Amino acid sequence: MKQYRFIVALVAISIAFTVNGQDNNYDAVPRNYDATHQDSLLARQSPNSFDSALAAPRNCQLSIVNCQLNALLDSIDHNNTTLIALRKEAEARKLENRTDITLADPEVGLKRMWEGAEQTGNLTEFTVGQSFDLPTVLGKRKGVAVQKNQLVDEEYRAQRMGILLEAELVCIDITYYNALAAELDRRLGHARRVVEVEKRRLDSGDTDVLSYNNVVLSLSALEAEKARVEMERGVLMTRLAHLNGGRPLGFDAQEYAPATLTDDFESWYQEALERSPDMALAREEREVRRSELSLSKTMHLPTLSATYINERHRTGERSQGFTVGMNLPLWANKNRVRSARTALSAAEAREADAELQLRSQLLEGYERVRGLQHTADLYRRALAEANNSEMLARAMDEGFISVLEYLQGIELYYDYLDRSLNADREYHRALAELEAWRL
Repeated sequence: MKQYRFIVALVAISIAFTVNGQDNNYDAVPRNYDATHQDSLLARQSPNSFDSALAAPRNCQLSIVNCQLNALLDSIDHNNTTLIALRKEAEARKLENRTDITLADPEVGLKRMWEGAEQTGNLTEFTVGQSFDLPTVLGKRKGVAVQKNQLVDEEYRAQRMGILLEAELVCIDITYYNALAAELDRRLGHARRVVEVEKRRLDSGDTDVLSYNNVVLSLSALEAEKARVEMERGVLMTRLAHLNGGRPLGFDAQEYAPATLTDDFESWYQEALERSPDMALAREEREVRRSELSLSKTMHLPTLSATYINERHRTGERSQGFTVGMNLPLWANKNRVRSARTALSAAEAREADAELQLRSQLLEGYERVRGLQHTADLYRRALAEANNSEMLARAMDEGFISVLEYLQGIELYYDYLDRSLNADREYHRALAELEAWRL
């Protein structure tokens, strides 16, 4: 019975060391870690943390277009096959990161003496051994695992942002083609009426074949353009369904959700700096290296071991006992601290470089978006103040201008309107790319 009590004692010591190591983990988490990340860490501890994040709907603003777009992005966030695979991969990596925070496996041995037993009387020897890291080392290892899991979350967030940005850009292009298709429908209706009028005038001899052919060619050009727009819209809808895991989505918006860029660059930049996935990755990598440095400094501590021994002799007598050992890392840890300190220095340099690169990119994008916004506003105001479409039609009906003059005038107006629609699209695409960190 004594040997069983000793084995039970070994198991109890293992459990005690494991619990103490886990409790000591809180000292391994950096003190200056962002409170937002601490809150999110609690959610990440759940096996379904990613699904829980998806369950929370996006904030739906007053704009109906905003609500429709947010619902569409939520659907893609949940159904996209790439994101599903990335979530599963992230969970697997998190579990892998936790494989080094447990005790080493126990060792069990059986020794059988076949020769010389007559002299020694020793027939069998049974041993059970367990090695122990000190609780401080276990706590530091747990801290490294926590930081690595947070790094995995930030990597997933960056990849998720890329997919949702692609979906948002597709929606912006669909909105453009929806608006252009609606505008072409209006143009086609007007062109068909002009063709009917010119046909009656041709039949009555009030116009010639040349003028009639011009309006017919103009109508044909509009019909061909409408077919091209429908084709482009169909391709984009197929792409949207692909992003949604093969499930079709409807998106019929003809105007963009209200979106403006603040005039205060510095406050906007600070928000972008805090929420940018690239910066979050750089910060998390720095914290991982810092935790690894803290761990490497504790690796000079010895590793303890205890072994229970049970010997059975030829005469039937038994001998029991135990051994206690200590592993002194005199040489194995020689350059580990220096390597970890160098890795931390490199991570800090990468973080500083990432911040510099981010500011440069955001400043360039900010100026570009402001310029595109100004251009789109100019087109919009000009169209509101100088819409000649009705005046041209009335002038042609009353005979003040010829059909050729009408077509030239209306083509100029249509070209300007097309430029306005394209300017709106370019502005919203640039703004979406600039503020992708909000996704």
